Amino acid sequence: MQIAPYAGYGDSSSSAFLREQQTKTLSTPNTGMVVITDLVDNINDIHPKMKKEVGVRLANYALAETYGKKDIVYKSPSYKNMKIEKYKIRIYFNGADKGLMNKGDTLSEFFISGVGQNFIPAKAKIDGNTVVVWNKNIKDPVAVRFAFRNGATPNLFSKEGLPVDPFRTDDWNVQVIVGKK
Repeated sequence: MQIAPYAGYGDSSSSAFLREQQTKTLSTPNTGMVVITDLVDNINDIHPKMKKEVGVRLANYALAETYGKKDIVYKSPSYKNMKIEKYKIRIYFNGADKGLMNKGDTLSEFFISGVGQNFIPAKAKIDGNTVVVWNKNIKDPVAVRFAFRNGATPNLFSKEGLPVDPFRTDDWNVQVIVGKK
């Protein structure tokens, strides 16, 4: 299970980097992970209360992967790659074949940067099974981050209702400061 969003870690992105490392472990055979960014009733509580829903996702993963049960949606969409299109970046996903949906008025938790490595809030729009990201103040975008902060509770989901795995398109070295400011 991926670590849940928690605001108590302060303004850093320390838990976002931990989630990133958890996602990277999926390259190891016979591993799996469920994303629970949407199963947090209070981001100020380090122990979210929605245990049953988390258990159902874990059970569905085991039923599909270990016991071969068919017709179970159990994997969240994950970042595949990106393509720069003039002033915008298009994000492609694994596991979003049936499309994506937004649970809210506008997509949240997208940030964009130019070569200066300064991420600012971005607008984002679903286009089939991709997402287009931009900010009018970034003329030459090079990277996007999604839900890449400690208390992020994003609203981008697969059409089947599973949250998209938080990600970053860059691999820039960063200094992670643990604790509150």
